[in-house]
Amino acid sequence: MAHIPSIREVEKFGFKFPYAKGWLTRQNVMAMDAALITTPNTTVPAALLQYISPEVIPILTAKRASTAILDEKKVGDWTTAIYQFRTEEYTGSTGPYSDYGDGPSSGVNNEWNNREQYIFQTTITYGDLEVEMSAEAKIDLIAGKQRGAAEIIRTDANKFYLLGVAGRKIYGLLNEPNLPPAITPNNVSGAITWPEKLSIENDLGTRAVYNDILKLFGQLVSQAGGLIDQNTEMKLLISPARSVQLAMATNFNVSASEMMQKNFPRLEVETVPQLSSETAGETMILMVKQFMGNDTADLAFGEKMRQGRLVPETSSFRQKFSASTYGAIMKMPFAYAIMSGI
Repeated sequence: MAHIPSIREVEKFGFKFPYAKGWLTRQNVMAMDAALITTPNTTVPAALLQYISPEVIPILTAKRASTAILDEKKVGDWTTAIYQFRTEEYTGSTGPYSDYGDGPSSGVNNEWNNREQYIFQTTITYGDLEVEMSAEAKIDLIAGKQRGAAEIIRTDANKFYLLGVAGRKIYGLLNEPNLPPAITPNNVSGAITWPEKLSIENDLGTRAVYNDILKLFGQLVSQAGGLIDQNTEMKLLISPARSVQLAMATNFNVSASEMMQKNFPRLEVETVPQLSSETAGETMILMVKQFMGNDTADLAFGEKMRQGRLVPETSSFRQKFSASTYGAIMKMPFAYAIMSGI
């Protein structure tokens, strides 16, 4: 075999390869003489090049607006079947004084009302293998499922507070049978709904939207016998779509929302997705949370959340979570004015 000079031997001929370790020979390039058997790759598994964020992003469902509108109140516990409450109305009149006569009399009329309690539940299950496999990915599966159960209960409780429970004597803030009937918006050149009014002309449309709110306020004042004024603490409940239209400005850069803030300094706007309906259209409610020192309504429950016992199976576990509700207890329905078809 012919002598192959080394890297150092060829330096005297002017060939310098200071970083080379040796020549390529038939022996050390044997693998290059044939086609590759393995798949061309970067030699690094793609999974090792991923970044797994420790942050957990919860999936949001509908807004839970009920507890932002009214306060919750615990009534009894989950063994309580009926919540009974009393309303009191004062009667009587006065007349001219006389030493020899008693004049008209005064009294009180009591009325008893009741609501049922509804108990609802959900269950979580988890197996030994899935828990350990999740742990390999640094996921606390059990805690996640427990959080899920709590969130589902919270979501349904909000629904019951707003819409009650079908087939039961349990009503919500939006369908209480004792609420005053809804009024209709103003008719402006044939336009009824807010999108129709805003499409007529910006300045006129925005003022028409504000005038609908004034009409609803007038209805509330009438229902309360004039005991509510512009400085009363109130809430305007409205769908997200219509709340956006409150911000649309006139030609003078004044929005309906700004008009409201100027004339009703203690008015808050609360968005309620359930006020948007395919059948009834868009609805808004103007309400007073407290009247003459008393709450006008309560969101009543017997149990906020009750954790059941942990039941072991052969290679898994099961656990129940429950809660109960009476829906929304409307004590003073006159403190709620409703307008539908906006």
